Amino acid sequence: MFVGTLVSTVRAQSNDDPTARKLYLDFGGSVGIFIPYDQVKNTNTLLGSNAMTALQLNYHQNYFIKFQFGQTTVDFQSQNDFGTINSLINAKANSTNLGLNIGYQHSFGRWQPFVLAGAGASFIDVPSTSFVNASITVNYTTFSGTYLYINAGGGINFKVSKSFIFYLEGQASTIPQLPNKSSTHLSGISTMIGIKAPL
Repeated sequence: MFVGTLVSTVRAQSNDDPTARKLYLDFGGSVGIFIPYDQVKNTNTLLGSNAMTALQLNYHQNYFIKFQFGQTTVDFQSQNDFGTINSLINAKANSTNLGLNIGYQHSFGRWQPFVLAGAGASFIDVPSTSFVNASITVNYTTFSGTYLYINAGGGINFKVSKSFIFYLEGQASTIPQLPNKSSTHLSGISTMIGIKAPL
């Protein structure tokens, strides 16, 4: 309801170029590569993917608030020794992130560099193992939890037309409250390419 009212209010300001309004919205999405900070020694570099949808409220073309919803998927490798039993997991770890960012952008012709920072919630699912001594059994389960998510980054918009914007963005993110023993590989750097349109 809030978004619908806001869109109606913004559209009510008659101007052929939405970005010339005092307030206007951008809606779009991006995909890219995710590189974790923590890597497994003596193995190939772990890589993942990142997909994001964003709704951005702009004020006077310079200041903005950005709501982003995205998912990060990364290769997960974990090795545990339970006495004479060696357990190796090679799977995927996932995090679904809901975040709110504030940022600044400035136009130079069609180009518009920007910076942003924010926080939100990260819902993670990570493979895990445990050992039951009584039955000499290794249990493979999924560890799930909700944690604080912090991110900062920047990028550049390219205004193809009044209704179409192409952009490149890089974000560094961390989930600081994960247990110290966790090797989820869900904190890292994302490089993304995307499109969006002023509403």
